[in-house]
Amino acid sequence: MSENPKNSELIKETLQKIHGIYSKKCNCTLSLRTELWLRHTSEELELTPSNFHDALAEWLANTGMIKEGRQEDVAAALYCLGVTNSNNLFQKVQQGKMSPYGIGKNGRRNGNTGKKK
Repeated sequence: MSENPKNSELIKETLQKIHGIYSKKCNCTLSLRTELWLRHTSEELELTPSNFHDALAEWLANTGMIKEGRQEDVAAALYCLGVTNSNNLFQKVQQGKMSPYGIGKNGRRNGNTGKKK
């Protein structure tokens, strides 16, 4: 994860929002899910059903939620538990609905913000 202080603050703000939603047990918006995914250096991660458990384990390592080097163990456990898509994020990516958020059909940041040049 980037050590940029501004990025660090943005990540803290995003996590605070998510903690608030979690404590109320209400739904995260798709834009908040996208923001959280992209903030933790996931633009290089492929978000396909067959690779999602690997991408999620790598993302968790990027966030610091799991120790570096444990990604393979976590990915194997996620795979065993049947974690093969991202609770609607993957489906929205495949439907092309994530381009306003800058996520391409492979789950990576594509720089397409929906603005015309």
